[in-house]
Amino acid sequence: MRTRNERVVLAHFPVLALPRLHKLRTIAPLAAGALGAFTAVTGLFFVPWLLRINSALVGPPGDNLQDYWNTWYGATQVTSRFFFTKLIRFPAGTPLYYHSFDYPQVAAVAILSRLLGTSHPTLLLLHNVTLLASFPLAGVGAFFLTRHFTRDILGASAGGFIFAFSPWHVEQAMQHAHVSSIEFIPVFVLAYLLALERKSAFWLSVAIAFYLLSALSSWYYLVYIAYFLLFHFFITAIQRPDSDPYWTISVPIACIAVVLAILSPLIVPMVAQAMRGASVYTNPADSRTYVADIAAYVAFPPTHALARLGKPIYQRLSGNPWEATVYLGIVNLATIAWAWRWAETAARKAFAYLFAGMASFAVLASGDELHFLGYRLIAMPNSVLSALPILANVRTPSRAIVFVYLFLAVSCGLAVRLISNRNTKLVAHIGLASVLLLMFLDFSPMHLDATLTTCKPGWSVIRGDTSAGYGILMLPRGIGDIVENFYMQEQAACHGRPIVQGITSRKVVTGLLEGLNTRDLTAQKKQLANSKVKYIVIDDAIYWESEDGDRAQYLKAYPIVYAGEGLTILRVY
Repeated sequence: MRTRNERVVLAHFPVLALPRLHKLRTIAPLAAGALGAFTAVTGLFFVPWLLRINSALVGPPGDNLQDYWNTWYGATQVTSRFFFTKLIRFPAGTPLYYHSFDYPQVAAVAILSRLLGTSHPTLLLLHNVTLLASFPLAGVGAFFLTRHFTRDILGASAGGFIFAFSPWHVEQAMQHAHVSSIEFIPVFVLAYLLALERKSAFWLSVAIAFYLLSALSSWYYLVYIAYFLLFHFFITAIQRPDSDPYWTISVPIACIAVVLAILSPLIVPMVAQAMRGASVYTNPADSRTYVADIAAYVAFPPTHALARLGKPIYQRLSGNPWEATVYLGIVNLATIAWAWRWAETAARKAFAYLFAGMASFAVLASGDELHFLGYRLIAMPNSVLSALPILANVRTPSRAIVFVYLFLAVSCGLAVRLISNRNTKLVAHIGLASVLLLMFLDFSPMHLDATLTTCKPGWSVIRGDTSAGYGILMLPRGIGDIVENFYMQEQAACHGRPIVQGITSRKVVTGLLEGLNTRDLTAQKKQLANSKVKYIVIDDAIYWESEDGDRAQYLKAYPIVYAGEGLTILRVY
């Protein structure tokens, strides 16, 4: 029998007010089946990465190099001062509160490495496996969330697939481990809805736990889930005006308050650094650059089989391809439109909720200005949010698209259920099967790049010097994300010594690197020796900038201890 509260919910929002969860013996096989199916899809889609799972990083060289450093640091450098290190920005070091750790992923690798070891191939294997695990796990979470709306296995499967294997998720997995960890979000949403519907303290606790995991995966999700709570509160006030106001208000407040309280040991130092004037807002223009362009919603992204057709559009978009990818799927949108015509009152009310969610987060993903084919059209509400002290740090607004995909996934699942129930003829079933196949093909990734992580033989010179307390200077300095990320990855994979270089997600310190004398090498030598920088390592593969001085003069000013196969190593003292 339903409780009175469940009967009220069913009367006003029937698609959301579903029966209680099945007993564990029913749910467990269903979860295992969904996990197995989505794991199989992951294996099928990412064969190029799996073939080099312990020798190459997922994705082309970029921020994924830093992600591997994060994994190595978490697995091998666990100390009482985890949030401060001299391994980068040597000799002064840098705090790491603003760094892009995907804490659940890093913790998983750290635990597994205790059993399997911390050699480079092993850590690379664990890093890639835990990164790819977000796909089947996200699929299972979205499967059960969609099933909560549809009570249909086929529709839930479609929803789980669309959320887990969206082109945006694939792109983020190639560049940002923390942003690609979306697997906790649908479970949070499901638990939150159940907490509201059942007035359940248990489900509220589950929601808070998965809110915490989402926030620890990426600080962006701390903010975006808070936006979801606001959205759901207002939509509930509109669609269910007679719902219990005390419970409706207290649940989202409890979620935010408890999460902030638990995370305060991390959040308070971040706020303190910002208040001290740390340059944590790396570029205010980011909120007008890394945005969801209207044209990109239907343009084939770089990982699509038809990427060539979308290339002219992507060439006009602002930002980089992985942040600009917001393709929703032409097949998905057509399926929703097809099902809408048969939707009755209850289903249309659910669709209204889902469409409102898609629209709300699409507005947030648009950034400060609405873009079409790279042209800036009108100011958007985010222009107000990005001017606020804390929210300004959410500087890549296109990442809010994760909730658009979540609402899209449930919408497609509901559409599949409606189409399946409405049409019982064989021809209709063949048509639906064709639609599902096209959904699958439309989100099947292609053109998957990887980054080899081999070490040059010259690094044996550094590894062979076992004296303590010294660091190395990499030249060219390469002040910028890609080169400094590369130096960090080399540190993790090849030598493990502190480097003068290094970059965190937000620049919070300045030091030797910015004040390095590159014109007077005699003065530079004293500067480096005083800072205990024992070696200068010149990477011949990186373009030498004039700001680093005269390369030939370095070879005269410092003794050469190694030269060959891409590296030149000079000794300072």
